[in-house]
Amino acid sequence: VLALTGASLLASPQAFAVGAYMALVPMFLGYVLFGLGLTRISASTATTLTLAEPAVAAVLAVLVVGERLTLFGWLGTAGIGLSLLILALAPSGREVEPLAVPDVATTT
Repeated sequence: VLALTGASLLASPQAFAVGAYMALVPMFLGYVLFGLGLTRISASTATTLTLAEPAVAAVLAVLVVGERLTLFGWLGTAGIGLSLLILALAPSGREVEPLAVPDVATTT
């Protein structure tokens, strides 16, 4: 975006601070925490939780930024919530254990 608009990230200390914050907090820290979470839960649980991201983003946009969702936006958010509730309450019938990761050094 900066290359197209001609704006300089170093034009002011405030612009640099915003750019640094956006790079470190939501991007870097978000991916690091997501990766750490993946080591502690199953892949199916992580996938299910990731499906809630659009609904959470929509609700946060309403609460934090003051956005207004249309009827279809609220229906979509409710649909995501209902689907996640069904997934959470559905009996799985079996316990799933994480797959063992082979040690590369010993499998030569």
